[in-house]
Amino acid sequence: MSGQGRVTLGVLLDSLGAEAVTALCLPSGRQAMVGAPVIHGCDEPMTAFAGALLLVTGRPEASLPASAAEAGASAVVVRAGLGDAAALTEAARDAGVALLAAAPGLSWGQLYALVDALLALVAPASDPGGAVDLFTLANQVATRVGGAVAIEDLAMRVLAYSTIGGQPIDELRREGILGRRVPEHPTHAEEYAAVLRCEEAVWSHEPREFLPRLAIAVRARGEALGTIWAIQGDEPLASDAAAVLAEAARSAAPHLARLSLAADEARRTRNEWMGRLLRGTGHVDELAASLGLHPDEPVRVVAAGETGGRADVFAATHAADLLRTAYAAYRIGAAVGVVDGRTYAVVAAGAGTPLLRRVTADTLGRIAERLGGHWRAGVGRAVPSVAQVPAGARQADEALRALCGPLRGPCAAGEVGLHEELAAALFLMDAAASMRSGGALTGEPLSLVAEHDAGHGTDYVHSLRVWLAAHYDVPRAAETLSLHPNTLRYRLRRIGELIPLDDPDVRLVLGLQLRLAEIQASGASGGRIPASGASGGQARASGAGGAQVRASGTNGGG
Repeated sequence: MSGQGRVTLGVLLDSLGAEAVTALCLPSGRQAMVGAPVIHGCDEPMTAFAGALLLVTGRPEASLPASAAEAGASAVVVRAGLGDAAALTEAARDAGVALLAAAPGLSWGQLYALVDALLALVAPASDPGGAVDLFTLANQVATRVGGAVAIEDLAMRVLAYSTIGGQPIDELRREGILGRRVPEHPTHAEEYAAVLRCEEAVWSHEPREFLPRLAIAVRARGEALGTIWAIQGDEPLASDAAAVLAEAARSAAPHLARLSLAADEARRTRNEWMGRLLRGTGHVDELAASLGLHPDEPVRVVAAGETGGRADVFAATHAADLLRTAYAAYRIGAAVGVVDGRTYAVVAAGAGTPLLRRVTADTLGRIAERLGGHWRAGVGRAVPSVAQVPAGARQADEALRALCGPLRGPCAAGEVGLHEELAAALFLMDAAASMRSGGALTGEPLSLVAEHDAGHGTDYVHSLRVWLAAHYDVPRAAETLSLHPNTLRYRLRRIGELIPLDDPDVRLVLGLQLRLAEIQASGASGGRIPASGASGGQARASGAGGAQVRASGTNGGG
C-alpha cells in the first residue's frame, strides 16, 4: 500500500486517463476517496477491503458490487467488455460503490503499478493546502505548451504524465506510461545526456520514428534530479514552451528531491536488513518484522540476475522495484532487496509455486525489455521459517548459477528454476568441478578410447557418445550413425577390448566424461561453473567413483 494513503476518484481518473480506466458509475461523485489497489479473482471469497480499489479479474457477476461494498471496498474495477455492464452498473449504484472499467489492453499488474505509483506521488487529498502534485503539474504544463507531458527521474522512470484529451502521444510515451519506465532505445543515452548537460530546454528528435520532444532537466542546487518532456504533435508547441518548462522544472524540483531522498533511504535500509537476513546476522524476529514477514511462516528465497553474472547495482535495484510491485499486485507476501549487486526476494511459501513462477517470469521479461540482457531467477526450496533463510538463499544462488550455466537440463527454456528441479544440473556442476581439478574429465576410461582413435584413425568416441545417448539401443544408435547394427556391434566389441563396457560404473563415468567434455569443447562452460560448497559430498563421491573406474579401465586395457 502506498505510503500516501488515499486519493479522490477524480484525481485517480484524471491522472490515469481514459486509456487506462473509465467511470461506469460514481454514486458518491468524484470526491469519493479510494485507497490501495487489490487484485481479486471473481471466484475468491471476499475479505476485509477497507477503502481499497478492488481490481476484479475474470467475468464478474451482478452480485459483485454489493459483496464489494459489504467488504468495505471504495471502488471496483472490472475489465471492459466482460460481464453485463448494465446490470453491474445498476448493482453498483444500488450498493453505493463506484464502478470503473479497465482498458482491454491493460494487464491487471500494469494497472496495479499505475495506481500504486499514483498513490505514492500524489499529495494526500486530505491536505488541500499542500503543494501541487506532479500529475497536476504535468497537466498544467501540457495545457500551456499544447503537448503531452511526462516527468521522469534519472532512472528514466515515469513519475507523472499529463492526461489532457486530444493531445497526441506515440508508442514510446504509451509504453513508458504502462511500464512506468521509458523503453530502451540505442539513442536514449545521448539524448538524455544532451538534456542533462543544458540549463535550458532543448529539442530531441531521436528516435526518428517517434514524435519530437522539448525537454528540460530538473535540478536542485545544481544537482540533476530528473527531466520533463513535452511532445510536439501535428501543431507546434506554444512559443513560450521553453519558458513554461523552465518554470515547471523549478516547481518539480522539491518533489523529485523528496522522492529521491525518500526512495534512496528506504532502499538502503531495506537492502541492509535483507543482507543481514540472508547472511544470518542480527535478530531474526526484528528483521522479519522490519521487512513485513512473519518469523514462523515457511518462505522461499528468490535470487534474480543476468546470465552474464555482472553485478550491476542500478539494474538490480530496478529489478527489485519491479519484482516488489509485481508481488504486491498479486498479494504475494514478499520482502525484496539488493545484496551484493544481486536482486533477492524472501517470499511467503503459501503464495503457491505456479503463481510465484509465473509472476516472476513475467517480471523478468519486463526487466529484460527495459534494461536489456537475459534475466533469470533461481528459487530455493521452502524452508520452515525465516530463521532458515540463509540456507534458502544458498539454494537460490545455486539454482540461479545452474540456470545461467550450460547444464540446466529440463529448465533450459525457462527463466525461473526451482532448486529441486535443477538437482541433476547441480550434481553435474559439482562433478565437473571435481573432475576438472583431479584430471578425471580427460582421464580414463575415456582417454583410452580417445588414444586409440588418435593412433588408429577410428572414431570410437563418437560411436560411444551416440550409443550412450540412445540408452544402449544398438539399432537406434546405428541408425543415427548411418551404420548397419552389426557394424556398430563390432565396434562396441573392439571398444570392449579397451575398457570393460559391461561394467555399469564404467558406463556411468563414460557418460559423465562425454557429456561434460562435450560442453567444455563447445566453450559453453567458460569457467563459469564454480564448485558448490553445499554439495561437496556429491563432488567427493564422483571423484572416488572416477578413481575406481580408472583402475578397472587400466586392467581392461591390459
